[in-house]
Amino acid sequence: MKLNRFWNAVMNRIARSSKPQVTYRCDTQGNWYYQVYDPQADKHNAFGTEQEVKVWLD
Repeated sequence: MKLNRFWNAVMNRIARSSKPQVTYRCDTQGNWYYQVYDPQADKHNAFGTEQEVKVWLD
C-alpha cells in the first residue's frame, strides 16, 4: 500500500512539473507582479497583470 501511494505521488509530481507555474510576488519596492515559469521551455517571465499572464499562457 505504501508503495502505491509513493508511486502516485511521484506520478503527480511529474505531471505537475510539466505545467507552467505562476506565483504572485512582491519586489523590494513593494510592487506586486506575477512570475511565470514554463518548465517545458525552461523560461521565466514576469507580468504586471493577470490578463498579461493569461495571454502569455494561451
